[in-house]
Amino acid sequence: MKSTSLFYSQNAIELAEQYNSLDFKSVHQSWKLYWPESGSNVLDIGAGSGRDAKWMNEQGCEVIAVEPNNALRQIGLQSAGPEVTWLNDSLPVLKNVQSLGMRFDLILVSAVWMHLAPSLRERAFRKLSKLLSPNGKLVISLRHGEFTDGRQGFSVSVEELEKLSKDHGLQLQLVSGSEDNLQRAHVSWQTVVLNLPDDGSGNLNTVRRIIVNDSKSATYKLALLRTLLRIADAHSGAVGV
Repeated sequence: MKSTSLFYSQNAIELAEQYNSLDFKSVHQSWKLYWPESGSNVLDIGAGSGRDAKWMNEQGCEVIAVEPNNALRQIGLQSAGPEVTWLNDSLPVLKNVQSLGMRFDLILVSAVWMHLAPSLRERAFRKLSKLLSPNGKLVISLRHGEFTDGRQGFSVSVEELEKLSKDHGLQLQLVSGSEDNLQRAHVSWQTVVLNLPDDGSGNLNTVRRIIVNDSKSATYKLALLRTLLRIADAHSGAVGV
């Protein structure tokens, strides 16, 4: 990953100009139905030049922008506006994000997942799922196509995200494909939108996962579990699990 970080540091200005030559609406048109509304808490992971964070903030969202590369983050700080909060953080740990104690209506992971080694993805996904508000959306874009500029990338797939979502109690909402906005013939994209069901169990992911994936017919047990989960969310410490 050092080669990737070095690439972004050495080419930050050129990359920011490239990113900003495209607008949010054209890049993210495929999931327009799920764009955040005014008042939403948004987490933009791998925010880069701040293009997407700026647009979402202009729509009335409260935006936390996460960018581990110092050079890009400084550009984003200057261009996205003072109302966007920037953090130096990265997947799979997201230590600084977690310290905020917030949950988010939308988490955007755009052009990031392919840089994350497969061995780190389960941990990363678990952290992301725990940061979602009930009925929150997790949006992950998948880049298909090798890097030829020194950056390191790994293969990605919708099937991997489907498995991770099932393991962590999220539901698949959308899978869409698109060509590369920068007209690179060897690069294509898919966007996956996942939803955290508003079942009253957002703080208890392990139990929620059992409930979501339970195929047994003992519906009274599921009803009881859901009730306990709602009590636990409303009254911390009232239910021991």
